[in-house]
Amino acid sequence: VIAVHCLSTATMSEGTFQDEVPSYSSLEQGVAIGTYGPGDGASVGKAFQWTPLAVIQSIFLFCLAGVAEIVGGWMVWMALRGNSSGKKPWWYALLGSAILIAYGFIPTLQPIDEFGRVYAVYGGFFIVLSFLFGWALDGDRPDRGDVVGST
Repeated sequence: VIAVHCLSTATMSEGTFQDEVPSYSSLEQGVAIGTYGPGDGASVGKAFQWTPLAVIQSIFLFCLAGVAEIVGGWMVWMALRGNSSGKKPWWYALLGSAILIAYGFIPTLQPIDEFGRVYAVYGGFFIVLSFLFGWALDGDRPDRGDVVGST
């Protein structure tokens, strides 16, 4: 669900509508920034505040999304292409596809509603997790080029 939060409010003044645009300082304080939580229509207009619990939740969800995307993609890859030890059975692709579908929903559970920011930060988690899982699942240890390229 894409939430659009108007930064101005219309008020009636002498029979005409006027827009009251919040000052820059109110934007800095988060007053007019959209803050819908996951499925929470009741939080409209409330500024989001990072708390230790929200940070932990966010990091957990980034890691969960990364694991789901990497493991699901790896399972499809192994069923269709395989590696030096051969291909996996067809049901790997089916299970991997189901995991990838679940992965698509995980980022929507993030405590903030800024899609671009969520996916930009997730990209960093994905790169690190990809190297770690490649090393664990296929024995592909990251080399200097991988480290330089990922920075």
